[in-house]
Amino acid sequence: MVFVAATNHTMPLASFADGKLSGGLLKELGEAIAQRAGRQARFVSVPPRRVASTLAEGSADAVCYVLPEWLDGNFNWSVPLIPDAGVVVARADAALLKQLSQLADRPLGTVAGYHYAALSTTLGPRFRRDDAPSMEHNIRKLLLGRMQYAVLEKTTFAYLQRKQPGLGLRADLEFDPFKAQCAFSLRSHIDIAEADRAIASLLQDGSIERVLSHYR
Repeated sequence: MVFVAATNHTMPLASFADGKLSGGLLKELGEAIAQRAGRQARFVSVPPRRVASTLAEGSADAVCYVLPEWLDGNFNWSVPLIPDAGVVVARADAALLKQLSQLADRPLGTVAGYHYAALSTTLGPRFRRDDAPSMEHNIRKLLLGRMQYAVLEKTTFAYLQRKQPGLGLRADLEFDPFKAQCAFSLRSHIDIAEADRAIASLLQDGSIERVLSHYR
């Protein structure tokens, strides 16, 4: 079972070594799904702009931690699996934000290829994206003072705070909660019913919750 690993992810979702997925929640989750389906997991690393096309052409079977509005194309979708939300992270010396509208016309660290529905709706043409290849790049830019605010995922920021509590960053706003899913290629040799059974079994016996707990 071949899973796409988008290279714009950072820990706890994914870590890469020599361009290959080497660890993280998505690796452990993919291995659990494949094993429950009686298969072996393999991972192919691709830039975010190629995730949908890699799936659509059948070069991979699935990608996890996605939503239908994030991927262009037709795919088979799993049930929701991974709860998360967006957070606006600020430097300690940045003005405290109380609502998303305060970000109008302010440069905001974003990830290239990501769609930020709540920010686009709230800010409209005053949404000033400052795109980087990954969340890790945006964290570095915050720490270097190149920007005051960036958007991260709640899971990513919580993991970062646990690993490096002295960074001097804070989460000002949480928004747009979601439960991420897995998308399966229509050209996959994996029957969607087989994948659904594997995921349902993992949910039922608590295996997915145990995977998630390793990174909370």
